Amino acid sequence: MSTSVPVQHVAVVGLMGSGKTTVGSRLAALLGWPLRDSDAQIEARQGRTVRQLRDELGVDAMHELEAQQLLDALAEPGPSVVCPAASVADSDACLAALGRPGVFVVFLTVEPTLAARRFLAGEHRPWYGDDPAVFLARQASLRYPRLRSLYPLEIAADERTPEAIVRLVTASLSRRGVPVPDPPS
Repeated sequence: MSTSVPVQHVAVVGLMGSGKTTVGSRLAALLGWPLRDSDAQIEARQGRTVRQLRDELGVDAMHELEAQQLLDALAEPGPSVVCPAASVADSDACLAALGRPGVFVVFLTVEPTLAARRFLAGEHRPWYGDDPAVFLARQASLRYPRLRSLYPLEIAADERTPEAIVRLVTASLSRRGVPVPDPPS
């Protein structure tokens, strides 16, 4: 008889601008779980935004910080809601950690053009190239298959409100035995 490992962490993954932090913070508040948001935690530890870190240390060093942030968050005792940087999809170690029992992965997909509009609104995000939509489309082509290999709960976040996404996530968590309070009306 196999036993299922209870959900210890919910990891909300996707491209920059997919809504990870917005959805993750609302989900964490509803569940009463701590939120471990990559950008916020890296900025608190380093005293600089991820954009500043990318400019000062380079892309590879920044991605190493982002990968370590995810690995540290998933090593903490649960429960928690984790919002890792999009770059963790490039790391085999991060994908392995996300695929461990007890980690429930929510993959927010979004059209790169919409993500680019959201991306432009965030001054803390690293800037890549002249056209964020082109950059994000390239990232989607590389990262989406890697994230799908985790068999996550995949949610098209383009036209859904954060509240609607949270309802889909909590319904799935409830089916997995996670006690979910009723959302405020």
